[in-house]
Amino acid sequence: MVFRTTLTARELKTDSLIIQGDKHEFVLYDDFFDLQENYIPGRDMNTSTKTIYLAFHVWQDQNGEGNFRDEEAVYQAFEKTTQRLNHFFSRSSDPSHPVVGIDYIKDSHIRFELKGVYFYRDSLLSNVGCNAGKRMNDYVFQRHPEAKKYLNMHFTNGYCVGASGYANYPSIRNFSYDSYVVTLIQSGYDEPESYPFWGMMIHLAHELGHNFNLRHPYNSEFCRFSDPDFLFDLFGFEKQNDCKNPRSTCDICFHNKGWTCDPKDSLSGCTNNIMGGTASAGSITPLQMGRMNRALVNTSVRKYAWGFSDTPLVVSENQVWNRDLKFYNNILVKKGAMLWVRNDLEMVPGSKIIVETGATLIVDNAHISTALYASEKWGGVKLGPVEKKGFLFWKKTIPAGEIVILNNGYVESESLINP
Repeated sequence: MVFRTTLTARELKTDSLIIQGDKHEFVLYDDFFDLQENYIPGRDMNTSTKTIYLAFHVWQDQNGEGNFRDEEAVYQAFEKTTQRLNHFFSRSSDPSHPVVGIDYIKDSHIRFELKGVYFYRDSLLSNVGCNAGKRMNDYVFQRHPEAKKYLNMHFTNGYCVGASGYANYPSIRNFSYDSYVVTLIQSGYDEPESYPFWGMMIHLAHELGHNFNLRHPYNSEFCRFSDPDFLFDLFGFEKQNDCKNPRSTCDICFHNKGWTCDPKDSLSGCTNNIMGGTASAGSITPLQMGRMNRALVNTSVRKYAWGFSDTPLVVSENQVWNRDLKFYNNILVKKGAMLWVRNDLEMVPGSKIIVETGATLIVDNAHISTALYASEKWGGVKLGPVEKKGFLFWKKTIPAGEIVILNNGYVESESLINP
């Protein structure tokens, strides 16, 4: 096992570096990690199914009224709602308005697990309207610190004009940022047997979409063809035939919305998309799946997600990574390749970085460590051994896989595995 603590020179602007007099050129991989299509299920950055840990919080008034009661029927209804969410995200409906040339898929690779149900008696917070999610999260964290590990769903009987609930987008810079969903229970809250939990599930799926960085196709999705997050599989590859007056900043027209809007009606202008705001929502496009799974890699919402695939991301050329990422699979640095890591990597339990014989991992002012809130350590770095080849007068030695540590770079010490 070889560690080098200094290099003779670095040329960051050209993405090259010099090791002991030999110059090595690198391919900058920022665009690869930024593109939502690279996270479509089955592609290199999305071979694992990820489970999001949820907690449900029921806000009653001071007398324990005004919302679901603390009884077994409610617990069962919430568990069934979670199962329905799993069905929704694993068996996407066929789109009501398919785009020609798109291969639609069923499984988003996203699942949910309900980790806790909590009840509170607080007349003020049980009646909050818009934009109170952080206040509710903070209240919960004071009483149940373990809830920091979960994506928290709040059920209140408050009111917010024009909305049945809301959620926050994740942060791409602050990885400790806390997500939330607030659902405004308006009727039937005292009778779980008759409450429309199917409709609630569709609403929760929509709000979770916001947590995973999806927007509304009726007013806020990216609407320029040139935008890297444009949803071609939802809006199409050209302006719609019936699109007469798109917004000045848009290349297409937004869809219509409305809970009772019928996507089967050719004149309605609405769809059955997860973010479309209709009661028949059930479709998730491949690019939406990609964007959601990307959020579970490079934004704050990733801290609630767990899963592992032993299918590795293969590094077969010299690459430089400048993104802070969470990996749910192994990383394999092939013989002769160099991986230059400049930002932190979080690794889930079971995952490894395999540096083959003759390959190099460079950790430059970056930390490689176990993912936040993990219950076990990650699998560590495995270095390939020295290889000796040849016979008689022809002999060749291929050096062991090695790690170069630069500028206070760090790899969890107990994670290093001898060749």
